[in-house]
Amino acid sequence: IWESQTSNTTNNLLGVWGFDANNIWAVGDAGTILKYNGNTWTSQTSNTTVNIEGIWGSDANNVWAVGANGTILKYNGSSWTSQTSSTTQNLKAV
Repeated sequence: IWESQTSNTTNNLLGVWGFDANNIWAVGDAGTILKYNGNTWTSQTSNTTVNIEGIWGSDANNVWAVGANGTILKYNGSSWTSQTSSTTQNLKAV
């Protein structure tokens, strides 16, 4: 069943991925990354202001996000870090 959620952001959200009911991420404009813990959405620090359009992970501690200007970010279970990219093209999916 789909239910309406309060995201606590006015930025456009462009991608979503979830590992389980307590680990769901949404990404969007201006470096927006939100994480859902099963109850609420909270903002996460992305250290970028570019649009993030795609997100995917192999588990809750290995999540990848991509976006404008070749931006690649990796989540290790506690924080997001920028990864080296060999392109300045906009990345839309992982």
